[in-house]
Amino acid sequence: MENTLTQTKTFKQLRTIVQVLQKSVEEGYLRKDYKAECKASNYEDIVETGCRGFSLNGHYLFYYSYCEDCVMVDDEWYHDVNDQDEFKYDEIDEEYIIGGDAVLVNDRRREYYTHIDNCDSSNDIYQLGDDFYTMAYIDNDDDLVWDCDGELRHREDVYYWECDDEYHDEPEDDDNDGDEEEEEDIINETNRAQIHNYLFKPITQFISMPYDCTQVPFFGIELEVERMNKSETSRGDMAKKIENKAWYYKNDGSLNNGFEIVTHPLTFSYIKHSAKDFESALNELSCNAYNSYNANTCGMHIHISKKAFGTWQLYKFMKFFAENVPFIVAISQRKMDKLVQWANIEDNDDNALMYKAKKKEGNSARYVAINLQNYSTIEVRIFRGTLNFNSFMKNIEFIHALYMFTKESKIITLDSFKEYISNSCEYSNLKKFIKLKNL
Repeated sequence: MENTLTQTKTFKQLRTIVQVLQKSVEEGYLRKDYKAECKASNYEDIVETGCRGFSLNGHYLFYYSYCEDCVMVDDEWYHDVNDQDEFKYDEIDEEYIIGGDAVLVNDRRREYYTHIDNCDSSNDIYQLGDDFYTMAYIDNDDDLVWDCDGELRHREDVYYWECDDEYHDEPEDDDNDGDEEEEEDIINETNRAQIHNYLFKPITQFISMPYDCTQVPFFGIELEVERMNKSETSRGDMAKKIENKAWYYKNDGSLNNGFEIVTHPLTFSYIKHSAKDFESALNELSCNAYNSYNANTCGMHIHISKKAFGTWQLYKFMKFFAENVPFIVAISQRKMDKLVQWANIEDNDDNALMYKAKKKEGNSARYVAINLQNYSTIEVRIFRGTLNFNSFMKNIEFIHALYMFTKESKIITLDSFKEYISNSCEYSNLKKFIKLKNL
């Protein structure tokens, strides 16, 4: 990062630099005796850090520090003490990397960090869920096994078959002795859509329309549904009834007797083009006594590609949530106590928001309105579950509208957002909802 202290400055710029220097000393980024030490070097050894910063007179500025008190990560300086949580040492490539790109690898005798791109079999690293292991660790851990398809699994999630000495998703004995609930969960793939384990991750299919441009964002939808006691349709049969190439099904520990419908990444134009498919599936669920809105356990989450956001846009996106809580609560159709429980809107100041936007991470908890913990997506968790097609589309339209609004607009206010929506022909369900609720 370029040294701004050694360049010719106006008086206003010099005053700002003095304030930043003072702030840097106060926060421990810069040594207190920097003035005496810098006389000889004319401030050549002082650099801007590229991690945390602060607001000053309407501008977001970064702290100053000695380069010898920092480490270089992706051409930016990070303070080796104050910013040590933001970078890791990659033991494979032997260099410092951004913490968000680093994963912790479990080896037999120790743990170490490396870049996510290094996590493959060529480096003897294997993934299970969000965890990474070396073969030495796997061979000495009784909980980890390889299934018949060569996938790493937890032993408790699979069944051992004596006939082939392999682990499978189903029990070896196909005969069931009358337990109807257990029979429902043993899924015959020839006549039922499979409800997968919660950790299941299929080969991702990015589904778009031929006319979509290459830069268009993708959206992933998760909808939780519950089977009511009066329903005569088993979970497996229900999944089969609404089977579609755009989505698949997973079990979820937060549900009592339901499952989660998860779409592949879809463009907004594809979602609108396939609106009848979504409407048909929601109606089928409702007609077969499945529930989402009044289940108390269900929500609807919408993911957006992380790479679709720049730092400034993500900052504006999160700031809109923080500054318009009553509107967000109304749009979510949740009660405030449920929103706090499952998708709390964090009360962050500008510094915290900018820090999270820059790193595209930073949540200490998953149950927040905008979850940044996922590796490749930003997850909006605010919405109450629904089988109402208009509400379902309203939720998607809101996220797409806010994404486009924060991308195109400099002034991020509620009034300007509503004006943006009213001038668009894309968001009919969202417009109706805002008018109906007098928002």
